[in-house]
Amino acid sequence: MKRYASHFLFLPGYGYLRQFAVEMEGGYAVRIFPLSEEVENTEWLPGVILLLDEDIRPDITSYEPYFDTSLILSPVSGNLSYILEKEKGKPVSFIPYLLFPFNFTTMRPVAGTRHRRLR
Repeated sequence: MKRYASHFLFLPGYGYLRQFAVEMEGGYAVRIFPLSEEVENTEWLPGVILLLDEDIRPDITSYEPYFDTSLILSPVSGNLSYILEKEKGKPVSFIPYLLFPFNFTTMRPVAGTRHRRLR
């Protein structure tokens, strides 16, 4: 099991989560949680972690379609497991990507932003 953390986690359609970690198993996100203390086997990454449904593949030329909101979700908004589930409790297979460099002033990718799938 591997964990990655960043200043922001972005979920298209939901918004940003500040200082969250992603727990990975088999190349997929199985859990997201607030990073309130140091957690074993967690790698801190620069930039933003983007969680995409496995049916969506990132467009190498433009990240703008994913960043249609500037909403910052509160880490104390309760149980976030609903984000990792589709209708009727079916799990969503989210794939995390690291976007770096990232403009934290505009909360959008910059011209040179690249993506890397986290494994």
